[in-house]
Amino acid sequence: MTRGKAECEVAPVFQAYNRVLAEDIISDVDIPPVSVSHFDGYAVRAEDVFQASVNNPVLLKVVGGIYLGEEFSGEVNVGEAAYISTGANLPVGANAVVPVELARDKGDFIEVRRRVKPYENVIPAGADVKRGETIFKVGHVLRAQDVKFLVDVKKWRVKVFKKPVVAIVSVGSELTSRIEEADKRKFNSHGEMISILVGEAGGVPVNLGVAPDDVNAVKRLLKKGLEKADILVTVGSASVGEKDCVLEAVKQLGSSKVLVRGVKVQPGRVTSLTVAGGKPIVMLPGHVQSTLVGFYFILLPLMRRMAGHPSPFPFTALKARMSRKILVKEFASFVRVRFVNVTEAEGSFIAEPIMGDSSLTSVVVKANGFIIIPEGKEVIEKGEFVNVHLVNGLFPLT
Repeated sequence: MTRGKAECEVAPVFQAYNRVLAEDIISDVDIPPVSVSHFDGYAVRAEDVFQASVNNPVLLKVVGGIYLGEEFSGEVNVGEAAYISTGANLPVGANAVVPVELARDKGDFIEVRRRVKPYENVIPAGADVKRGETIFKVGHVLRAQDVKFLVDVKKWRVKVFKKPVVAIVSVGSELTSRIEEADKRKFNSHGEMISILVGEAGGVPVNLGVAPDDVNAVKRLLKKGLEKADILVTVGSASVGEKDCVLEAVKQLGSSKVLVRGVKVQPGRVTSLTVAGGKPIVMLPGHVQSTLVGFYFILLPLMRRMAGHPSPFPFTALKARMSRKILVKEFASFVRVRFVNVTEAEGSFIAEPIMGDSSLTSVVVKANGFIIIPEGKEVIEKGEFVNVHLVNGLFPLT
């Protein structure tokens, strides 16, 4: 399995939600296929009631009823009307609908006291979509209403970009993936968190568990990941400390190359990107805030590219005012990420910064979004507008 770029597959439309289209969708049908009634009422010839008014009511003979999903073999001739339900096909001869509340029942007749124009209260054939019309373009992410529309135009299978398979390896001798060992060792919660984020971002997570701080042990899991996945992710042991062995393990895989060794983003500076066997390996730091920042800036755009998304990042953000002044002078030459809690007050959003060391999970638990501070900016004033970014699984729009 080698994926240097987005690949495609054909999927049942009922499994296409949140997938990225790999083809333009062109309708083969008109929707609706024929003109239908917009209301419950009476199908009439508009010319028969052209003179109708309160002072000049028009009597029409009722010749039957037309109901949604039922066939009607008759037609509406001069001086006639047929009862029609909402969404039912307009009968032959009729070209307008008188809403039921504007018609008086007179037994076998109705009395119409207001004129209707041709095709008034009628949804014409092709009003929703016309045969040959392009409904969606390549790169469109299918929403619930889009799947409904595809079913309406009888597109039972659609070409979409494949979901990238992402193998996750957590590194650390202190870690365990066994609940029964959690009292003595730290449970691999980072791996579970990244698995959730990968799934929310449209990937298929494969959690390979934990490797101790040992080059050979890490290398064994990485080789397993290369067989199973399109992208490998390691969490922890990514820095340059005595026990940080992931980079050495990658180098020993053969045909490997370091593409990015550290990023100018804080937290998350040691996030790295390598390649081995033609597949990317993302090295995420072990401190939780750094892990999440590395996910956002490196792993997320890589996954989105493989999944066919036209943009590297989701556009989900809201504008808020900072609740107080904050200084961000450290790492001024870097892009900096700060987590915030957004609340609504007096018709606007207010962002309260949640400060704390990058190892503190409580910071991201209390937050519901984050801001990205550009290089060189050292002060954010109270009341200043900021863009608060939201990510499914991490900070969803709720």
